[in-house]
Amino acid sequence: MNPRQRRGLLLMIIAALGAVFVFITVLGYVGNVRTQAEAEVGEMTPVLQIQSPVEAFQPVTAASVKQAQIPKKWATSAFVTNLTDLQGKVAAGTLPAGAYLQQGMMIDAPSLKAGQREIAIMIDAETGVAGKVTNGAIVDVYASFSSTQNGRQTTAACAVRILNRVQVINVGQLRNQSRNGGQQQSEGAASGQVVPITFALNSSDTLKLTYAESFAQKVRLALVGGTEDPKPPFNRLCETPQADR
Repeated sequence: MNPRQRRGLLLMIIAALGAVFVFITVLGYVGNVRTQAEAEVGEMTPVLQIQSPVEAFQPVTAASVKQAQIPKKWATSAFVTNLTDLQGKVAAGTLPAGAYLQQGMMIDAPSLKAGQREIAIMIDAETGVAGKVTNGAIVDVYASFSSTQNGRQTTAACAVRILNRVQVINVGQLRNQSRNGGQQQSEGAASGQVVPITFALNSSDTLKLTYAESFAQKVRLALVGGTEDPKPPFNRLCETPQADR
């Protein structure tokens, strides 16, 4: 081996040793940074994280969440950590994927109170506020009646509010409307689609809604906003059950 080859071999050995030294130095630096980061973050704790979006007023199930780890010092008692806390709960609003689940993001699922009856009626898309009625919505229920004649007595056509500020507890799936579904479904809506709307009502309001569904030409829902609601006077043309004052 001549001197030039020996110098080349020596340089290669020095370069290899330098590369090993740099690798060990970088590895040690990364380890120190990781150790410092873990020391700053501290102990981790498990929480529940949304893994698939949950729509407002829909149940929050075990399938829609996953367990994640966050620094314990950043966690509060508001974070949901146990799957058992999901029982009987629905989303208070739309929950996006990736959000850490907290108590204020869920509410108790609507349930029947003492004396209430669960009743559902079919509402077509036009009279159901064009799909804006959702679970938990507050609505008024209106019914329109066509004119009738009984012997010499004629009852004029009219519209009346039969229920005032009632809560929708469930909105079903859109389906094709039956052509022989009763007087509520007018000829203009015969080829449309309907959705079952479920309410929790007392016995008196249940009777009013049943009467309207059976004899009204059309039943309409009106979304109600705010907490104050000045009630209009009764429509005296209708001899039908009406909303309480």
